[in-house]
Amino acid sequence: MTTQVSPSKAILVALATVVIFAAGVVTGGLLVRQTAPRPPVAGGIPFLGRVETINRTANQLDLTPDQRRRVAEIVRNSREQIADYFMILEPDIQQVFREMRQQIRSVLTPSQREEFEELVRKRMARPGPGPGPSLGERRPGGQPQRPPPEP
Repeated sequence: MTTQVSPSKAILVALATVVIFAAGVVTGGLLVRQTAPRPPVAGGIPFLGRVETINRTANQLDLTPDQRRRVAEIVRNSREQIADYFMILEPDIQQVFREMRQQIRSVLTPSQREEFEELVRKRMARPGPGPGPSLGERRPGGQPQRPPPEP
């Protein structure tokens, strides 16, 4: 003996299945998008993220092909100029950070210095925003990494 399912109930079951599947796909996509690690901004060079933001903003306009070409050229030149400035200034910036850490250490107690050093090491070892990367130094997975702070 077989039970007959009315066509309207079969359609409702099929529709419910499709809706549940679609909801899972949307939820999964949003979850992946929100939890996916973000790539380092512009190779870890400060301010290149701003250049990319300006580039994306300009490209949202209704530009002619000639305007798009000119904007791309402006962005490329600016990106190169910022990278050049950063390569020139980075050693000086690193020295400022070393001096700042040394000055902070001088006002701390021995136990606070130990804790400070440990916190600095942890912060510099983790990915994400924070102290800028030294050019050419990379963490596993291609992310920038700084050497440990000097005592």
